[in-house]
Amino acid sequence: MIKKVEPSIVVILNYDQEGKIRSQGTGFFIDKGGDVVTNYHVLHEANRSEIKTLDGRGYPIKGIVTEDQEGDLIRVSVDIPEEKVRPLPISPGLPEVGEKIIVIGTPLGLDQTVSDGIVSAIRETPGFGKIMQMTAPISPGSSGSPVLNMKGEVVGVATFLLLVGQNLNFAVPGERISKMSAGQGGSLVERTEKMRKDQLAQAAESYATGLRYVWARKYEMALPYFIETIMKNPKHA
Repeated sequence: MIKKVEPSIVVILNYDQEGKIRSQGTGFFIDKGGDVVTNYHVLHEANRSEIKTLDGRGYPIKGIVTEDQEGDLIRVSVDIPEEKVRPLPISPGLPEVGEKIIVIGTPLGLDQTVSDGIVSAIRETPGFGKIMQMTAPISPGSSGSPVLNMKGEVVGVATFLLLVGQNLNFAVPGERISKMSAGQGGSLVERTEKMRKDQLAQAAESYATGLRYVWARKYEMALPYFIETIMKNPKHA
């Protein structure tokens, strides 16, 4: 099963103005057109990015298809030949607690690293919905990795949260991908410039960061981000 899904998983590389690698993450193909899903924060403030496939070839990210900032998800279009694309199927429902899962990503730049574990909890967050907690370890660079069941279906998207002294690993349920509504599109550069100028967008970003601490029940750590949200947008529900 791992051999079958490996070609579907890509490394995402972000470059600075000098053409040097600024950061990286993981993503995976979602359809035959070459669209890729990853974490929203992987492409945060990115101006130029590309994916690298299993064969080591790079393909530029053309633009944004849709995004879910609260869910830390983004779907982007990639300039890649259709024959190079191997999309992963999305599971129609949530996994069971105790179900075995695997994560394939690029932690610390180590391509195609596999970790396994179980779903340790499905938590409900008011105003957000369900979040999946798992024992499969994830590290920086694993962000955006698919969480797969034993059928090779995506049941979640790994989102990394570092808490001192603990190893809490979370994933956004895969069913949230299919619920993402189409946005206005646009390039990464356009989105970054808008974010820098738009105070409401900055408020939404602060809220999304605080929400991740709520997932881990670290409310004291979430509070400053929510205060910042209200300062930037007093009407935030």
